Amino acid sequence: MTAITLWQFEVSPYCDKIRRLLRYKGQPFQIREVSIADAIASKHKAISPTGKLPALEIDGRVIIDSTDIAYALEQRFPDPPVIPKDPKAKALMHVIEDWADESLYFYEIAIRCGFPENAAQRGRDLTAHDTGFMKAILASQAPKAVMKIAQTQGIGRKDKATILSETERHLDAIAGLLGSNPWLVGDHLSLADLAVFAQVNCFRPDASVGAMITARPGVDAWLTRVDEATG
Repeated sequence: MTAITLWQFEVSPYCDKIRRLLRYKGQPFQIREVSIADAIASKHKAISPTGKLPALEIDGRVIIDSTDIAYALEQRFPDPPVIPKDPKAKALMHVIEDWADESLYFYEIAIRCGFPENAAQRGRDLTAHDTGFMKAILASQAPKAVMKIAQTQGIGRKDKATILSETERHLDAIAGLLGSNPWLVGDHLSLADLAVFAQVNCFRPDASVGAMITARPGVDAWLTRVDEATG
């Protein structure tokens, strides 16, 4: 049996994407959780010199970056597939996954860490695996530190109304991509579904975003479909 260990931040959408991919492919795996305190102390650099997570250790080989991990898993465990064979469909999948990873991610940060009504819960989530006095300190400071990423990128410097308006456009884009189809690309779940789901699933608990999703039954049903297929 193949030995698979996933090094992760549990709350990271990228780590959720890989957990779901492994479950979808029916591959058992172990989890090595990295706490915020461990990350600050760079204790995970031995497995991930870049500091990025997820990192997947598979039979002694370490793969870093969720996209690289996904392609490696597809090559090793091709069934059920998540990367289309058709070149055009594969290209569309690539564009959608990149949109999720490089755009939706910053909305996830801004909504969960930047909105005051969400920041306290985000702090608790981020420090769920920390202990002692560091947990209390980091719970209030971690969302602010993460929010700096979105501020540097630009989305985090926008006001709440603008962020929500843009989020609504993104949800409309998902609805448009789905149309009457059950999946974003092709006739089966793909890496595009996993990547977009992982980001949207993070910020859907926000009351305003939740209402937007409810108002789009096709998107709501798609989220349930992906969750049931990979949860």
